[in-house]
Order: sequence, then structure tokens, then C-alpha cells
Amino acid sequence: MGMDSKIQEFIDRAKGKGASDQSIVEMLTGRGWPDKEVHEALAVHYERLTEIKIPSRGATGTGAKDAFFYLLVFSTLATWTIGLGSLSFSLIDRWLADSLFSSRYTYGPEYEMYSIASEIASVLVAFPVYLLLSRAVIRDGRENPGKLSSPVRKWLTYMALVIAAGVFIGDLITVLAYFLRGEATSRFLAKALVVLLLSGGVFFYYFSGLRKPEEVPDEAARRKDNWLAGLSATAVAVMVILGFVQIGGPSTQRMVRADQRRIQDLFQLSMQIGTRSKDGAGQLPQHLDELRDVALADPLTRAQYEYRVLDGNKYELCATFSTTSSQGNGRRSRSTWSHPAGRTCFQLDAAQTPENPQIFLPD
Repeated sequence: MGMDSKIQEFIDRAKGKGASDQSIVEMLTGRGWPDKEVHEALAVHYERLTEIKIPSRGATGTGAKDAFFYLLVFSTLATWTIGLGSLSFSLIDRWLADSLFSSRYTYGPEYEMYSIASEIASVLVAFPVYLLLSRAVIRDGRENPGKLSSPVRKWLTYMALVIAAGVFIGDLITVLAYFLRGEATSRFLAKALVVLLLSGGVFFYYFSGLRKPEEVPDEAARRKDNWLAGLSATAVAVMVILGFVQIGGPSTQRMVRADQRRIQDLFQLSMQIGTRSKDGAGQLPQHLDELRDVALADPLTRAQYEYRVLDGNKYELCATFSTTSSQGNGRRSRSTWSHPAGRTCFQLDAAQTPENPQIFLPD
């Protein structure tokens, strides 16, 4: 079997003197011999003693099954931790706005709401699946302790640790760099803290899980798993609730989306009115029906938008909104297209290019 003659000779003589298998394993592993080689040498000893070859169990696909479950566990772990971190970042951006380090122009509120909704969805799907799979894997490991030392589990665990450690170290470097540049704002520090907690939590949990089963009492391991599961579930629940508080439920989102569509329709109408005014030597169209390739009616109620010509190049466009514009994004409070809930009219000038509601200058 290609076994080292020294270890085989030691085992044969030790067994001849009455040494137990456990003491032999402890002595050899204490001198640096790998567990696998020690047990193989013991197997050779007993094969010689019994003159019967130890039967090998046929392949059952257990290794592939374990790899599937571990890959699923770590992929769902990555999904919900990234989703939770992104959700935290989005909420921090809303709560701790910093115009000094923000882009001068950005997208409209729908992009931010869609981002938060996607982050909430990824957490709501991936986190429960991760908990269920982790529970199943832990229970299987307790019933079959040998699986806790499987190469598949160790390789995937170390991969997760490398990623978590890399994120952790990179975050510390970034925090120090921003601090030295004088850019360590409260918003940035809050985001750095989120990354540190998530990556540090993942690293702590899986690094402690690499210890040998006999080194950790079963009850202590169970308490640790339950405590961390409860802490993670609480953090996820709090962040998801805060996310829903910011964007509202599905019905609220539908109303906000309808209002965004109304604003876009009015913007397109104002663009065409301005074009018609320039082409017609300052003459404004008298009715919206004169315009082409634009929406003239509300997307839900189908009621026609109101249009009234005022003095000179000025005119008025009116629509009925379901929400206030601050529900989409509080930073748009001074936008040309800001509106309360209910009927709202916008006084515009055909000689001036209207503000694009998709791009705005932050407060």
C-alpha cells in the first residue's frame, strides 16, 4: 500500500505490547503524522492479523451530494449577505446624505426604489433557504461525524474564509485611506461598519466551525449555532422592515410607479409644446390633441391631462397624483416636478427647456 515502514513497524510492536488503537493514533498524530496515514497503517496491521482484506464500501454518491449541499449553502450565504449589505447601504444613503461626496447628477427615484426592492427580495428568498440548508447540514454532521472532516466541506469553508478575510482586510484599508484623506464621513463609516460586521461574522462562524468535533462539546456547538441563527434572523428582520418602511408595500409601489409615469408623460408633453412653440414662431398649441406620439391621458384612470394656455409663452399642465413626490425620493423636494397627492398643476415656460425628471440636482 506504499505505507512507510517505520510507522508500520511501530504500530506492529505497539500492538504487540498491548497498546490501544486510540493511544497509538494520539502518539503518531502528536508527532506530526496525518490522521489518514495513521488509520491506513492500522488497517494494514489488522489485515495482516486477520489475513482478510478490509472491505471497501462502494461509491454511493455521498461526496457529490455533500458538495451540492455545501455549494448551495455558501451560494445562498453570499446572496443574502450581499443583499443585506446593499440594503444597508441604500438606507444609509437615504438617512445620511452627503452632497459633498455625491454625484452632481443621478437617476430618478424609481432606480433607488427598484434597487431596495431587489435587495429585500434577495434577502427574503436566500436567507430562509440558507437557514434550512444549514440546519440540514449541521444535523447530518452530528449524525455522521466523519462528514465534518470531509475534504469537500473543508475546501469550500476555506474558500468562504478567504473571501470574508479579503473583504474584512480591504474594508479596514479603505477606512484608513479615507480617514487619512479627510473623507471619513458618518455615511462612509456606517457603511464600513456594515461590511466589517457581515464579513467578520461570516469569518468567525466558519473559522470556529473548522475545529475538530471532539474539541467542541455538542451542547456548546448547538448553543452557538442557535445564538448566531437568532442574531442573524433578527438583523435580517429589522433591515427588511426598515426597507419596507422606506419604500412601502407593493400597493404603495404601484401608486408611486403610476405617479412617475404621469410625470414622464407631462415632461414629454412639455417638450413637444416647446418644440411646437419654436416652430410656430412663439405660438402655443391650443389643445393637447394637436400633439402626436405622446400620452395624453392618465395611465390608470384614462382621464385626459389638463392643459391651459397662460400669458405669453407660459402654460399649465395638470394631473392627479396618488402620492407625494417625497415618497419616491425625499431629495427631490425642490424639483420642478415636485407634487403633493391629489390634483397638481405645473406652470411652465415654452421658451425654457423643462427639467428632466430622470436627472436632478440634489439639495
